[in-house]
Amino acid sequence: MASFGLGAGMPGGSQHGDVLSASPEDADSKLRLVDEIKSRGRNAVGTKNYRDADALYGKAIDVLPPLCDDPDRADAAKKDLAILYSNRSLSRLQMGQLAESRSDAETAAGMDGTYVKAHWRLGQACTAMGSHGDALEAFETALELDKNNKALKKEVDKARVKVEQEKLLVMEGKLEGENGDGKKSPASKAKKAAAPKPATVPKKSSSSGSDVVKATGDSEFSTSDHVRGYKVVGGKKTSFFHHEQTEEEKRLIGDITPKQISDSAASAPPAQEAKEEGTSAWNKAGTWEEKDVKSWAVDTLTASLTGVSHLVPSADPEIGGATVKVTRATKLDLHGGGHASVAAVRGKKRYIYEFGMKLSWELEGGSSGEDYSGTMTLPDIDGTVEAGDEYDLSEFTTEGNVGNALRMALNKHVRDGGLRGEVHKAIDGWVELFKATY
Repeated sequence: MASFGLGAGMPGGSQHGDVLSASPEDADSKLRLVDEIKSRGRNAVGTKNYRDADALYGKAIDVLPPLCDDPDRADAAKKDLAILYSNRSLSRLQMGQLAESRSDAETAAGMDGTYVKAHWRLGQACTAMGSHGDALEAFETALELDKNNKALKKEVDKARVKVEQEKLLVMEGKLEGENGDGKKSPASKAKKAAAPKPATVPKKSSSSGSDVVKATGDSEFSTSDHVRGYKVVGGKKTSFFHHEQTEEEKRLIGDITPKQISDSAASAPPAQEAKEEGTSAWNKAGTWEEKDVKSWAVDTLTASLTGVSHLVPSADPEIGGATVKVTRATKLDLHGGGHASVAAVRGKKRYIYEFGMKLSWELEGGSSGEDYSGTMTLPDIDGTVEAGDEYDLSEFTTEGNVGNALRMALNKHVRDGGLRGEVHKAIDGWVELFKATY
């Protein structure tokens, strides 16, 4: 029976000792080990076992570099290394190792500048570290590579807001940052305000050379008072912005003199106002009401997506005639576990929802006679997507070893079209159900 070693940084008794202790000699053996590690790493991340994922990706990173010196394998090895560093960056970010996560993401981006996720991970790490300017630059680079990625557009917008907020704080002297000429302006320096000048008593002069130009009762105006914004109202010196109510204004406002509450009025119980269940009692004006319908939304969205299917055209040489369907829909912990509510804003309804869903799919009955399965993840099912538009797909997996021709067929009929299109229609239908129900 094979013995199992323990990898560095792994929890005791790890099930991954076989690959962590492996020492492949030839290039093919190294590639097979890396493929195995990738598969295990994905599962570790999927189950939030980030310590295992960190050790697994670290092992693959140690194994691959020699292949970068092989002219026939260098390009592929560098791309694989970029993926591994990017994945380890995610694991380290989740473990709170922010500096290490950023370093891995920077290495990934350096290995393969066209790898979108490398720049995305860099942006996430920089955001977590509070380096919003660097995060914005990373997210913008990723968006340049994937211009239609709506999730990235959101990240860019959020990073820009953070950068602008930092600029305002720097201007207000509440944060260290760069001023207009690119030099650091310490908060301590910005916070230094000029000492308040002691109040002075105006001097009256009896001479004709005095700066007192007008006297009305007890009020005296100097030559600078017009700059300060004074005026005379009712024979008294007052602020320029002082406003005396007209008789018409007083009539409209009515009597606002405080009045004593009688004992009988004070002891009377408060009137009970009828309110709809699930709405707020404090909203007397009816300007905003929000009703939480998350439980209903999760149940109906899950039911709407489960069972969605697509028949692959028989002309496809790989999987023609097969039926691919969603066998399970699982709500993810994204967006705080999801949210759905109905808000009434001055009588107008707003439907607010945001979920991430992972769909398990199966394909059977094709011309090849083989069955296949996998998953697809939709991280942003929310109201920013118009009916008929596509929802972002962040991850697509296929179980088992799949050849290039078959993979292309699955991508065409499951990932990019076919089943995915039916899923989008099902979500649009659920949105209509949401609006019709509430």
